[in-house]
Amino acid sequence: MELRNELGSATGLALPASLIFDYPNATAVADLLVAELGAKAGASAMSTAHPDMTNGVQNAARHDEPIAIVGMACRYPGGVSSPEDLWQLVTQETDAITEFPRARGWDTERIYDPRPGVSGKTYTREGGFLDEPGHFDAEFFGISPNEALAMDPQQRLLLESSWEALERAGIVPGSLRGSATGVFAGVMYHDYAGSAALGS
Repeated sequence: MELRNELGSATGLALPASLIFDYPNATAVADLLVAELGAKAGASAMSTAHPDMTNGVQNAARHDEPIAIVGMACRYPGGVSSPEDLWQLVTQETDAITEFPRARGWDTERIYDPRPGVSGKTYTREGGFLDEPGHFDAEFFGISPNEALAMDPQQRLLLESSWEALERAGIVPGSLRGSATGVFAGVMYHDYAGSAALGS
């Protein structure tokens, strides 16, 4: 936050709170600043030279542009690691609910209680589980092994799936830097760090 605030003060730009996550190294931050400062200077020059071309008109044109979904990726229980796998699971009416995976270290006999709401217990012996959620190529994403271990597995899956969606679309991720491109994901808050610290 401090870095973002300092850069914002020095440049006069309104930088996102997620700056260090969206631009994880000095080169990426520098590229953003150059692009934003260039755009700011260009917009200022354009409004001076062509006062009739307002942002409202330019934005209206942008709203008329089509939106395309060009790549997808997903991970679901039942061994689903691609949209094709998901389609196969659905069309074959495969049940993706299984017993708790023993490899995850749960002592199901100890934590099971048939009465819902018992603290520290579960009243089910089955659920939907992803295959090999711990597999992650930290080096590929420029993440240290220790940092990768501390990351919520959902964050690791989001990184992998986002990259895979771009690959499946035939897009080189680096080519998108500075473009109006987004990766949209359905997510929820889960305090992984707090849960991990408590050993749950």
